[in-house]
Amino acid sequence: MLELMIVLAILSVLFASALPDLSNMLAGRQLRSASADLLAAINDTRAQAIARRRVVTLLAENGNWQQGWLIIIDANSNRSPDAGEAILYRHVAAPERLQVRARFTDNTAPAYISYNAAGRSCRAAHPNAANFGTITLELAGAQRNIKINMQGRARLCDPALEPATCASI
Repeated sequence: MLELMIVLAILSVLFASALPDLSNMLAGRQLRSASADLLAAINDTRAQAIARRRVVTLLAENGNWQQGWLIIIDANSNRSPDAGEAILYRHVAAPERLQVRARFTDNTAPAYISYNAAGRSCRAAHPNAANFGTITLELAGAQRNIKINMQGRARLCDPALEPATCASI
């Protein structure tokens, strides 16, 4: 019986020491998942714009990326889903502690990503004016960036692994 108590005590100490690593692992998984989800939404927005031959916009839910994001056909280019405008996709809220910042050439609030019929990133009200930049997702000290170039192509990168080509905003 004493041996069992000693084994349980040792196991509980080992388990308690592993908890911080588990929470970091969970945070890393949440960050990778949210980053991949947002990248997929960006790519879907581009594909929808090409398929529909019109401007399609990805924007933050209520102007806050942590609340989720929407893909819409923004007929009046006001970067807000209005009555009669199609919502093509709605993503649920991101993990609670996830911070999302966006900086684009068009710094009009709220941040958005629009694509024109040619699949190029553009300004919502000006389909021929380029809009490119970076979205930074951060959780538990780790970061992932989604870089969108002038052609509208998006790529996911880790600034810790690629400091020269994946600078944060």
